[in-house]
Amino acid sequence: MANVKLGSKAVGSIVKIEVKQEEREFIIVHQGKPSSLYDESCDGTWLLMKDIYKKASWDNGTVNDYAYSDIHRNLQEKSGFQVFLDDIYWRIAEQIKQVKIPYRPGSGTSQTVNSKANGLSARVFLLSASEVGYTKSNCAVGFVSGDGFVSDGAKLSYFKSSNGTSEKIAKFEGAAEEWYLRTPYITGDRDVWGVKVDGYAGNISCAWHLGIRPAFVLPSSLLVSDDGSIIPNTAPSVPISITIPDCVNGGSSITISWAKSTDSEGNLEGYIVERSTDGGSSWKQIYQGSGTSATNSIPFGTASVMYRVKAYDDAGLQSGWRTSSQVNVHNNTAPTVPENINVPDSASGGEPLTITWGQSTDIDGDPICYILERQTDGGTWTKLYEGAEQTYTDSIIKGWKTVAYRVKAYDSYNSSSAYVTSETRTVNNNTAPVISGEDAALGVKTGSFSQAYTVSDAENNTVTVTEYVDNQVIRSYQAVLGQDGAITISRENWLKLTNGNHQLRVTASDGISAATRIWTFSKKETVICFRMAAPMETETAAARILVSPTWKIDGAAVRVEACNNAFDEAPAWEDITAMLTLKRVYHFTNTAKTADKWGLDIRFTIEKNEGYEGEVSITGFGIAYE
Repeated sequence: MANVKLGSKAVGSIVKIEVKQEEREFIIVHQGKPSSLYDESCDGTWLLMKDIYKKASWDNGTVNDYAYSDIHRNLQEKSGFQVFLDDIYWRIAEQIKQVKIPYRPGSGTSQTVNSKANGLSARVFLLSASEVGYTKSNCAVGFVSGDGFVSDGAKLSYFKSSNGTSEKIAKFEGAAEEWYLRTPYITGDRDVWGVKVDGYAGNISCAWHLGIRPAFVLPSSLLVSDDGSIIPNTAPSVPISITIPDCVNGGSSITISWAKSTDSEGNLEGYIVERSTDGGSSWKQIYQGSGTSATNSIPFGTASVMYRVKAYDDAGLQSGWRTSSQVNVHNNTAPTVPENINVPDSASGGEPLTITWGQSTDIDGDPICYILERQTDGGTWTKLYEGAEQTYTDSIIKGWKTVAYRVKAYDSYNSSSAYVTSETRTVNNNTAPVISGEDAALGVKTGSFSQAYTVSDAENNTVTVTEYVDNQVIRSYQAVLGQDGAITISRENWLKLTNGNHQLRVTASDGISAATRIWTFSKKETVICFRMAAPMETETAAARILVSPTWKIDGAAVRVEACNNAFDEAPAWEDITAMLTLKRVYHFTNTAKTADKWGLDIRFTIEKNEGYEGEVSITGFGIAYE
C-alpha cells in the first residue's frame, strides 16, 4: 500500500514516533482546528501519547499557573529537567507546530480564559479538562466539586462527553495510572485537574508525581507508512532557475521569475525572494508568496542588482537558495510625456483617420520613439504604431461605436514615459452620399454652360444638394436619388464672373455625412454684348439721346447702338459710338415705326483686343433723351 497523508487518518488511529530511540504509539485525537477558541495555528493533526511518558510533578512550587509551571517549561522548551523535545526523534520534533492553546492565566480562583491569538504559545502541552470531554456538570462526582472547573478549551473528537469512560484511561509500565491535565482546580491555587485510574476526573496536587501524556499538533501533510510510522517531512527542492532581465533601468520595475520547486510530501507553500544591491554582501526580502514571479521597483541611482529565491513548505522547512547573475543598473531618465495627442472630431466608419501627437524630450539626449495604441468600444488597448514619426493614419472599421488613442515615448534604453490619451470619439457609421464622377478640370470656357452629375445614397436617406459657383450658392434642392442632374451657370451669373479661374462645387448631405464634387474651369471671354433688359416706351419717337457709361475699355474695341423704334420686329439700330465717345448728344435719323408704340433701346458690343490681358468691364450706364 502507498503512504497516506496524516490528515487523512481517522481519529482514534495509532501512529508511531521514535521517542528515546524507541517507537512509541500516539493516538490521533483530533483533525483540524477544534473550535473558534483556537487560532489558525492549531489547524493540523492533534496527537496524544497513548501511554504515560513519565511521572513528574505539575509544579514544585504548588502554584496552579500553567504558563509558569515546571511541566509547561519541561515539555516544550529544550532546556531544564525531563525535556520531552530532547527525547523525541529530532526530524519529527522540528515538524511540531507552534500553537496557541486556551488557558487560564495566573493562579487561584480566577475563571478568565485566554484564547485564540491570546492563547498560550506552546509546541508540546498537556490537554485541558474540556479537551478530554469533561464539563462542569459531568466531572462533579463524589468529593470532586464542579465549582473548581473552568472551561479552557473544546472537546477533541476522540473523547466522549462524559466522566469515567475508557478512552481517558492511560497506563504506565503496564498499569493504569493517574495523569495530569493543564486545567487548574480553581477553588484555590494548589490543585489542578487530572484523570484518575478509572477515567474519572479529580483534583490533584501540583506537587505530586503523576503521569505526563505529551500532546502536540503536526502538519496534516506529513506522510504515514503502512505500519503507522510518521515519515519526517523533507524540505522542498531548490528552484532550478531564477531569471531577471538583461537590461535593468533605475527608477523602473522589473519582473523576476523562477522555476517551481518540488516537494515529496506535496506541502510546498511558497517562495521567499531577496534582492542585493551590493554584490551579495547584504540581502533584503522583496517577496513572499506562492507565485513563481514577482515585480520589483529599482530605485534610481542603484548601481547593480542580483536576486535569490528559496522554497518553503507548510511545516517551515526551506530549500537552499538559487541566485541570479549580477546585472548593472542603467540609471536612465525616461522621456517626457508627448505634449499632446490630436484626433479629428469626426471619425467615420470605413474612412481613414489621421492622428498626430506632440514632441517628447529626453534629458539624456537619447533617441526617442513613440508607441501609439487604439481602444475601440471601451475595450483593451491595441498597439498600432511604433517608430519615430509623430503622425499615423488609421483605418476606421465600419461598425465600431467609439474610438480613442493614446501615445507614449520611449528611449534607446526602453525607458518609457506615461501615456497621453485622447478624448473618445463617436464613430459615424453612416455612409455618405455619392456624387457621380470625379473632381476634374474643365478647361477654358467662353460662355455659360452646364455640368452633369447624379446623386445616390446607400441607405436611401433624404439627401439635400447644394450647388455653388465659387462660394456663391446658386441652387439648393432635395435630390431624386439616381436621377441625372446638372449644375448650370446661367447667362446672368456668367456675366458676373471675371475672366480667370473659377470653381463649380456640389455638396450632397444626408444630415449625417456629406460628399463634395468640385470642377474647376477658366473663363476667357473677349466680347461683351448686351442690351437693355426691356425697351423703354416713349410717347413719340425719340429725337436725340445722350448715353453716359461707367466702364474700363482701354485695350478694347467698342460699338454702341441705339434705336427709337425698339418695339418693331426689326428695329432701326443706329451707331452712336462716336458721339458717345465725345460725350455728346446723338440725333436719331429714323422717324418711322411698324409697331403700335414707340420705344427706346441701347445695345453694347465690347471686344477685347487680341493679346490684351488687362481688365475690360462695364459696371453701368445712364441715358437721357427727348
